[in-house]
Amino acid sequence: MGRVGRNEPCPCGSGLKAKRCCLAEPEMRAKTPRATLARLKWAVLPSITGIGRERFHGLYDELIYLPERDISLHLRLPGVFTPEIEDALYKCSIHDEDGFDEALRAALPAVDTVERRLELAEAVLALRDKGLVPPALAAVAVIDLNQPESALLLSALAQAIAVTSGDERTPSGLLVAAP
Repeated sequence: MGRVGRNEPCPCGSGLKAKRCCLAEPEMRAKTPRATLARLKWAVLPSITGIGRERFHGLYDELIYLPERDISLHLRLPGVFTPEIEDALYKCSIHDEDGFDEALRAALPAVDTVERRLELAEAVLALRDKGLVPPALAAVAVIDLNQPESALLLSALAQAIAVTSGDERTPSGLLVAAP
């Protein structure tokens, strides 16, 4: 990680001082979702070392299809739908693709939390550990979830809304009753 002062921001991107994050003894490290997500990013980097720009972009393009593989990669929707989520559900159910894309982007802020991003990252890594997601693809997904705008997060929301609206089946083939 290079030389960093204890009172400087941690280079992992957690937003914490280095002495409370990556410079701390493992048992003393901050366990906030943001710090954990940032550390996961650093942990997966060896999986993509030396893959090249073209391969990285190919994996990045592939990550939007991850939520179709396993329901654990569907974004958990809130118990009470916001008007934006209701609108996205409606646009999906009537197959208004342009309206759905717009409604999806409007609904994203209601569910875009560090905790949900961490849940997705942990789900991707669990699928990687089971051999269901290639390590390099899992690494790109975790890196993406650390970005301000995450393609995987948006895709996970889209898939959750499509299944909830009854427009898509779950990865195991179940059709969920539309609300």
